[in-house]
Amino acid sequence: MTRKRDERANTASLFADFEAAQKEASIDDLVDEQKVLAKEMLLEMLSVAPAGIVFVGILDAMLQAFMLRETNVKDVCVELAKMGKIENTWGAGGRKPTDQTMIKLASA
Repeated sequence: MTRKRDERANTASLFADFEAAQKEASIDDLVDEQKVLAKEMLLEMLSVAPAGIVFVGILDAMLQAFMLRETNVKDVCVELAKMGKIENTWGAGGRKPTDQTMIKLASA
């Protein structure tokens, strides 16, 4: 809307870049908040499933409950593994879980 108004008036918005950065920052903040909630939910899910859950089952639950993408859910698993909360069952390096990866709590 702002762009159209600027085109009609033949002017440029002084704050267009700032507004775009603010919107991007607020989306990133929202995703970060959703990932925190997803971590809590995943740990709860795994606490009642001691044998673990296949990643695709976790993915389905997370996508329904939170405004996240598949890559965000994978990032949640990687972050929890780095924290020592769940086992890294998908491999070292920059790897992330696949659909058939078994996700389970780390051994105490």
